[in-house]
Amino acid sequence: MPSIDDDGELAALRRRAYAPGADISADPAALQRLIELEGHEDVSDSATSASGEERSALAAEPERPAPDDAAGAEPARPRLPRPRHSTVVMVSAAALVALCAVTALVVVQRVQTDPLQTGATQVARLSADPSFEVPSVLTPGVTSGTTGYAEYEGFRVATYASFDASADAAKCMTVWQPDLLDVSGGGFSYDGRYFLTSCGAGIFPANAMLQLSDDSAELRVTDLPSGTSLQFVYDREHDEIVVFRG
Repeated sequence: MPSIDDDGELAALRRRAYAPGADISADPAALQRLIELEGHEDVSDSATSASGEERSALAAEPERPAPDDAAGAEPARPRLPRPRHSTVVMVSAAALVALCAVTALVVVQRVQTDPLQTGATQVARLSADPSFEVPSVLTPGVTSGTTGYAEYEGFRVATYASFDASADAAKCMTVWQPDLLDVSGGGFSYDGRYFLTSCGAGIFPANAMLQLSDDSAELRVTDLPSGTSLQFVYDREHDEIVVFRG
C-alpha cells in the first residue's frame, strides 16, 4: 500500500503530467518516477480487489447456471486494458524527442558558408597563392599580413588586416580583375564595374557579390554567361576564399 508521502508525490507528479502547462515530458526522471508510483498503485488496487473477491467467494458459493442457460449464454468478450496516462505521456515524450532529432538533422544539413541560404552552389575554394604579388596601392596603410589567392575566372582576391588593432579582428578583402587594373603613375585606375572591397565584422566574414552582365567589362575576361552571379566569402579557419555561383 502506498505511503502518505508517496500519495503526495504522486499527486504532484500527476499535476505536472496532466494539468494545463504540463512539463513532465522534459524531465525523464520525474516521468519515470510517475510510472513507478502509478505501477505501485496498480499493484495495491489489484491486491485490494483480489482480497474482496476472495472474501465474497468464501461468503457464498456462486450459483451454477442451468445447462440450458449455459448453452445459450454468449461468451464474455475480452476487455483490453486501457493505457495509463503515464504511458501516454511517455509515448508523447518519445515522439517529441524524435521530432527534435529530425529537426536538428535538418538544421545541421543546412549549415554552410553561404550566409543567406539562397541556393547558390559552391564552385571553388581558392588557396593562398604566394607567387601572386598584390599591388600595394590596393592596400594603403597596410604594411604586412596581405595575402593573394588563386585566380578564378579572371578574378583575384586579396585579404589584409583591418584598421582594428585587436588580435582577433576580422580581415578585409578586395576582389578585382588584374587585366582591368592600371597601377601606373603611382596610383591606380580600374576599367571595370566590379572593384569590390569588404571587411568582416565579428563572426561575420568579409564577402563580396557581383552579377555579370552584357555591358560589364569583367564578363569578357571570363568563360561565364551573362547573368551569372558570384559570391566570394573569406573562410578564416582554412585561410581560403569560398566561391559560390548562382
